Amino acid sequence: MSDTAALKTMAQQAIDDAAATLVDISNRMHAEVELAFEEAKAQTWQCAALDAAGLSVERGLGSLATAFRATRRAGRAGPRIAFLCEYDGLPVYGQSCGHNVVAAAGVGAAIGLARVIDRIGGEAVALGTPGEEGGGGKNILHREGFFDGIDAMMLIYPGMDDIAHSRTVGATRVQVAYHGKAAHAAARPELGINALDALLAAFNGINALRQQLPSDVRVHGIITKGGTLPQVIPDHTSAVITVRANDAATLARVVPRIDACLVGAAEMTGARLERTWPERPGRELLSNAALAGSFERNLRALGRTTRPRDELSGAWSGDTGNVSWFVPTIQPQMAMTGRDVPPHSHEFHAASIGPAAERCILDAAKAMAMTAIDLIVDPGLLESVRKEFAERSGDRSA
Repeated sequence: MSDTAALKTMAQQAIDDAAATLVDISNRMHAEVELAFEEAKAQTWQCAALDAAGLSVERGLGSLATAFRATRRAGRAGPRIAFLCEYDGLPVYGQSCGHNVVAAAGVGAAIGLARVIDRIGGEAVALGTPGEEGGGGKNILHREGFFDGIDAMMLIYPGMDDIAHSRTVGATRVQVAYHGKAAHAAARPELGINALDALLAAFNGINALRQQLPSDVRVHGIITKGGTLPQVIPDHTSAVITVRANDAATLARVVPRIDACLVGAAEMTGARLERTWPERPGRELLSNAALAGSFERNLRALGRTTRPRDELSGAWSGDTGNVSWFVPTIQPQMAMTGRDVPPHSHEFHAASIGPAAERCILDAAKAMAMTAIDLIVDPGLLESVRKEFAERSGDRSA
């Protein structure tokens, strides 16, 4: 057995030794779902496990009380490798993105790398990043400097397939409101201006536009207020609409066309439009191919069969996308569910505990720890990761 193989075996053993704790963390997060920036219990459970494994733990980072950082630094210099943990859930749909699995895998990877870090140099970091579901916790932590000095980072997402060089898509979200004029809907409707008609016209305009949008674009939204009383012409309605695309350039071309639908609906109905587009859309993931290649080799060594990513489906958005343009990053997908179980569903929440979820946690933790070992002991791999990142990350305006 080579020295590197022996190190990986030691890291795997550390993760197996912590398996009961990791599964318990995941199960607790599943049973007691906490929403964005309210994840006090999840923070406590993860920090306790990391502290027990000998890492130095900081609870609360900058302005985020439920963030954390756990580190184990070797006595000699080397790369600083971070494993990102997400742990918030969704209202109603719970852990329907499997953040309980994401968190447990990240904690496990840090524990595995920490077991061997003194032998190879460098630093193992577990970074707790709250508020992924719409809160943008990683963006806040990045602005406050908590990604500074990290040489590479990784996290996994559970899903239908094992995809090492996975992707996420860019996204932006617009808050829309129409203001009309109230009137009695039966006696004198002609004196009103119907804000609901305006909102429905906007949605119908977007629906008609879909056929002419690029295949990778996704547009979806909800009406948050449709009026007050059926006997009153609605004078105020509101909605939230999300637009996604594979890259920032496509998103920049599509957004004005969506906005034209919003404006046109106001002009047709006489309602007044208010909308707020974010100044900077969320970026797509800059997945590092060299780093993903190492992860894929390690995942296959664990007995998993990988597949290429699909460029038109099977991807979502997240705040990892923005920070991946500043630090070499991968966010592989790990097979956990059947192909009929979509994320953000009650069925996915149910699938986020049980034997398949437990295998996903342990295999993901091991593959990430093994990949981190490759980065530290193989200067050539680290150089390839850095070179690729330098060549591809030119636009960092996220």
